[in-house]
Amino acid sequence: MVTSTKLLRLPDRGRLLVAADLHGNLRDYLAIVAHFENLGSDGYLLFLGDLLHGPYVPFESWGGHPCLRGRPYRDQSPALLLSVTELMSRYPGRVFVLLGNHEHAHIGGPRTSLFARDEAAILEQRIGIENSSWLTELLSSLPLWAVTSSGLLFSHAAPGALLSSLGDLDQLDYRLYSPPSIRADSIGSGAGDQPDAAALLGRLLWGSSLSPALASQVLGALGLTLSIYGHSIIPAGYQTIGSQQLILSSSFGMEDAYKKILCLDLAMKYGAASALRLGHEILPLYPIPSAPAAVELGRKAPRFQATRPARTTILRPTP
Repeated sequence: MVTSTKLLRLPDRGRLLVAADLHGNLRDYLAIVAHFENLGSDGYLLFLGDLLHGPYVPFESWGGHPCLRGRPYRDQSPALLLSVTELMSRYPGRVFVLLGNHEHAHIGGPRTSLFARDEAAILEQRIGIENSSWLTELLSSLPLWAVTSSGLLFSHAAPGALLSSLGDLDQLDYRLYSPPSIRADSIGSGAGDQPDAAALLGRLLWGSSLSPALASQVLGALGLTLSIYGHSIIPAGYQTIGSQQLILSSSFGMEDAYKKILCLDLAMKYGAASALRLGHEILPLYPIPSAPAAVELGRKAPRFQATRPARTTILRPTP
C-alpha cells in the first residue's frame, strides 16, 4: 500500500469499514470499533473526517439546536483523538482517517463555529499547549482522499474539482486556504478554469454534493467510478445522487436507528451507487456486534494529561 502526503491508496483485498462525521461522539466511535474488530484480520477501517468538535449544549437544551438529534452527548474529542491513535497503533496499516474541515480548522483552515465562535481554539485550550502541538502534527499528516484500485474515491466532502491526475492533490498546502471563487457545480473542464491551490482546498473540504454531470467529469478524468463522502447530515443515514455518488451519515445529527456505516469488499468493483445494498454493504451502526477489545477500550478511554483552563467561555454558536 502506497500513500502520498494527500492521497491514500487502500489495499486491493480485504473488507473496508467506512464511517463519517463523529464530531466528538465517543459512544458511536466505540460502536464503530466493535464493527471493525468483528471483521477479523482482513478488516480495514476508514473515517471520512470530522472526528472533532461536538456539542457543549446542556442536555435539557438538546432539541433547541437545528443540528442536534438523537441521544444527547457532550463533546469528547480529546478522548476520541487518543483512542483513534491507540487503535492505529494496535492495528498498524489498517486504520485510516481523512482530513475533514473541522480537522483543517486546526492547521490553516477557517475556524469552525458550529457550537462556539472558534471550536478549534476551545479544543486547544482543553488539551493544553504541548498536546496542541501534537495535534497539529497529527492532523497535518492526514490524507485528503483515499482511492481503491477498483475505482472508489473516498473524501470528507464532495470532490468538487476537476483534477488532471490524483497527483495534483500534492500541490495543496493545508496551511493555505481561501474560499472557492465559483460554485462547485459550475467548474469548467479546461486547465485554465482551475482555481488556485488555496481555493481548490476550500472546495474539496466544504462541498455538500455535485451534480451528476460534474461527478461524471471528476471521476472520469481520474479513471474512477464511484464517490463516497460525508460532511452533510442525511436523516436516513445515506443518500445516492445519480449513479456515482453516495453521501454517508454515521453519527452526528442522527437518530441511532438511522446511523449507517459501509462495509465494502476491496477486491470488488462497484460500478454504480446502486451496487451498494441496504443490509449488505450499507449497514446500521446499531446494534453492534460483540467485540471484547472494543468494550475494554471503552472502559479505559484515555485522557489528555494537560490541565484545563480554570475557566473556558463557551460562546453562542454562529450560523
